Amino acid sequence: MFIGGLKMKKKLKWIIAAVAVLTAGAVLYGSITAGVSAELYKVGNGDINQYLEETAQVKSIDSYTVYIEGAGRITDIRADVGDRVKKDDILLTLDKTDLELQLKAAQAGIAASKAQLESTELKNYANKIEQAEAAVNQAKILYDSDKRNFENAKDLYESQALSKDEYEKARDMCDVALAALDTASLQLADIKKGAPDYLKNSYMAQFEQAEISRDTIVNSIKKQEVRSPADGTIIERLVDENIPAVPQMAAFIIEDTDRLEIEANVLSDDINKVQIGDEVEISGKPLDDEILMGKVTKIAPAAKAEMSTLGVSQNRVPVTIEINGDTSLLKPGFSVDAKIITANRKNILMVPDSSVFDYEGKSTIFVVENGKTRLRIVEKGIESDDYIEIISGLKEGEMILSKPDNSIKEGMRIK
Repeated sequence: MFIGGLKMKKKLKWIIAAVAVLTAGAVLYGSITAGVSAELYKVGNGDINQYLEETAQVKSIDSYTVYIEGAGRITDIRADVGDRVKKDDILLTLDKTDLELQLKAAQAGIAASKAQLESTELKNYANKIEQAEAAVNQAKILYDSDKRNFENAKDLYESQALSKDEYEKARDMCDVALAALDTASLQLADIKKGAPDYLKNSYMAQFEQAEISRDTIVNSIKKQEVRSPADGTIIERLVDENIPAVPQMAAFIIEDTDRLEIEANVLSDDINKVQIGDEVEISGKPLDDEILMGKVTKIAPAAKAEMSTLGVSQNRVPVTIEINGDTSLLKPGFSVDAKIITANRKNILMVPDSSVFDYEGKSTIFVVENGKTRLRIVEKGIESDDYIEIISGLKEGEMILSKPDNSIKEGMRIK
């Protein structure tokens, strides 16, 4: 019995082993005949946009830094952050006390110079002319009298009724009277001409200099007022009241918050893909679910070094983008996402980007032929987020694996 029982146990083991082998074979056969489950994609045509995606900053198209031109203590600030201002609105004033005193002195100087200049006008010489004319008349009367006396003395002298000394005395008196008449006449002529030219010119120069001094002070007083250069909104106030100010001190930053654009800094390695006029999709949290369109309007001529979030220095080129549409949800300083469309292909052969993988240094796809996987080398074109253009290696209508993983091998049956 014992021996027989042993033989029965061995026989049972062989039966169990055979069943196990048959079961394993059945599972393997089932997996081979049933195939591997995989997601398929039918190759077809479509449109693809290739783009660069960058974070961009919203900026005002019109931005002004307002500087102080005058000097002195800031006495009054009339605008603050958030205020909307109009062109030429007074934003702040500086102390004008000393300049206003200087202006009064300059105006007094103008009045004095004007009075001096007016004193040289002919109308101011009326009394002097009358006096000179009277002096001429008086000198003429004396001359006429002395001339008659001389003529009488001459007749008497020729008739030997008058001595030579008396004759010569009468002649000398006549000559003196004539000289006095000539002198009075010359003085009258000079007075009628008015003040001398050199005196007029001197007074005129003093008057003009006084006006220049006044205008200079008036201009300085104007500089004590800081005015808005344009319509806009105060974005920053950089000064406070009662502090001393000097020329070229920045006081305000004003921007037109209704006219906005965005600026994206593109890696220098990618900037050659960007062209003026490229379309841009603008999105982000400030816009909720809305997408605005824009276009590239300016590419900076030089790159600038920037530190990435990982602490790596990168050379980036500023790109300015015009916004089309309603910008009411945007404000200067907001961050948005900008997709710069650098290429566009229409009605081209394309596949999901998840279907293409690198194999032995080449772009490869699993094609399903007769229900089994086959490796196929392809040539890629442009790429979007979801799709890749296929230039060669595939035909429209072929079936491919859209999401192959590492478990997929060539020759596997796909269900």
